[in-house]
Amino acid sequence: MKRFALLLLLAGVVHATEWVQTDGSWLRYPLPGAEVKSLVADPFTPSAFYAGTAQGGVYRSTDSGKSWTSAPGGTPFPGYSVTSLAVDPVKKATLWAGLSGIVKGGLLARSDDRGASWQVIRKWDDRAAARVVALSVQGGKKVVAVGGDYGVELSADEGETWRTSAPNLDPGSGISFIAFHPTREKTLYCGSFRHPFLSTDLARTWKRIAVGMVEDTEVFQLDFSTQSPDDFWAATCGWVYRTVDAGASWTRYRDGLSDRRTHVVRRDPADGMRVLAGTTGGLFETRNAGKSFRRVGPELVVNTITFDPAQPNVLLVGTESNGVLRSEDGGTTFTESNRGLAEARISAVAETESGRVYLSRAADGPSGGLWALDPLKGDVEKLPLSPPATVVSLATWGERLLAATPDGVYTSPKTGRPGAGAWIRALPRAARGFATDGTRLLAATSDGVFMSRDGGDSWARFGSLAKRVDGIRRARFTGLGIVTFAADSGGRTMWWDGKDWVFDAVRVDDGRKLSGGFGKAPPAPRWVPEPIGLDHETSRAHLLFRPEDEKAAGIALPHPENGLSVSGWAGDPRRPEGLFLATIGRGLFRFVPAEKTAAGSP
Repeated sequence: MKRFALLLLLAGVVHATEWVQTDGSWLRYPLPGAEVKSLVADPFTPSAFYAGTAQGGVYRSTDSGKSWTSAPGGTPFPGYSVTSLAVDPVKKATLWAGLSGIVKGGLLARSDDRGASWQVIRKWDDRAAARVVALSVQGGKKVVAVGGDYGVELSADEGETWRTSAPNLDPGSGISFIAFHPTREKTLYCGSFRHPFLSTDLARTWKRIAVGMVEDTEVFQLDFSTQSPDDFWAATCGWVYRTVDAGASWTRYRDGLSDRRTHVVRRDPADGMRVLAGTTGGLFETRNAGKSFRRVGPELVVNTITFDPAQPNVLLVGTESNGVLRSEDGGTTFTESNRGLAEARISAVAETESGRVYLSRAADGPSGGLWALDPLKGDVEKLPLSPPATVVSLATWGERLLAATPDGVYTSPKTGRPGAGAWIRALPRAARGFATDGTRLLAATSDGVFMSRDGGDSWARFGSLAKRVDGIRRARFTGLGIVTFAADSGGRTMWWDGKDWVFDAVRVDDGRKLSGGFGKAPPAPRWVPEPIGLDHETSRAHLLFRPEDEKAAGIALPHPENGLSVSGWAGDPRRPEGLFLATIGRGLFRFVPAEKTAAGSP
């Protein structure tokens, strides 16, 4: 057990907080789900697939998408999204990945052992230059093509050297799609933010091919016919198009598609007349060459579609928040197929007095809503009923569960387990979070702070603050003995002085308020109260757990992984039950003190 101090220097007085770096371990509950950005079949290995995620993960399946595995050690590319995957056409175990920085930048990476380890081939600090990747054998040589911000680049020597190629892009445009024609040498297609382009000389010159397309049509993907080299479909930001003359002219199809933005289009390999379109509103099919579409599958965002080459009736669908959907009847029925694909987006977590843990999964379709977790066994089950709006924060009052949503505060019934009965909308104001001191429950809303003393049945305004409050928490002024509430509103932090919300400076030596002016002492420095509980500022080397009693040492915990987006917490790292950490994209973590172990995966 290590001890160290963080020093706070204010008005010439030093306040030292002792922090204990406690022993214990982080466990990760493998809650299934992910935002799947890319999905590709391995043409060399029957029933093998690769999936790339928005959290920088790359997963492999060897059972036709029923289960997934990833290399040990966590996400290989934190801070990046795996927007494109391509299997090497020559080296059977080699996989290429195009990545876009979540903030900025891009990577091109290669694995020579089926995703077990990776080598960064190129890095761009200022742009996403490898948003899409394509490979082909041209004239006996393997060619790698990448596209992204500003244009296309090609390499014929495994990425050692590159040739830049820029279609006549509009200012600010980039490449959203790239593909080699499956049968024609030197023929390459790319899609920009406005139009598609064609090159017949291996990207040395380009021709815009947009006759029949609406202006500003971004092309995301092409699907080539195996029967006719001139016949292919295009998925675009404005429905789907088809050409039968290699792109010289296009016809648009839209009837039956509920959403215009179509990320992917695929012919059914078992039925040439059937075409599937994956949109932001779900998956659709046409059986009459595009004259009309109808929905198949649930209503959720579809990013990618892939058929199993060895089993044409097996279809995998990569979604925005529900991971992979799998169908064994060509897309008539679907089930979630996320075993091992553990990048669930958890928006909130809470723990009841009895130790039962509840969490909110931010997802469309069946994965979304509230779930209950058995911390010892690691089992999760979805609650039969959830609030009818997106849950952004959770709180408990005894065994009762409360949910903050954009539609208001909802409470579970007083009796029975949460989710067994209908939820009650107890406070009809958009809510962002909760805080409690054990006798009062406070809610941050779009109209100020509200307080309940009866577990959420009734609410009253707490103070005169009557504008949007983005967050609320228990807080303290270390060294002054002041324990209170803090609220964030309008870009600044206020605190409760026992009568109202104030933004006053606090004098360090005796706690008296201080005003400035000529001949008077200068105003005290602005001192924001420190949060009680978990302070999950990710830029720090540790997560800091601050007890309410300032005489007790704080707990310093290592981050379970680098680059986490923490959305909430529950529990106490000093208790045997430990601390629960909700994250966006990496599921639920739990810190268990060294004296106790629990279910989960290290």
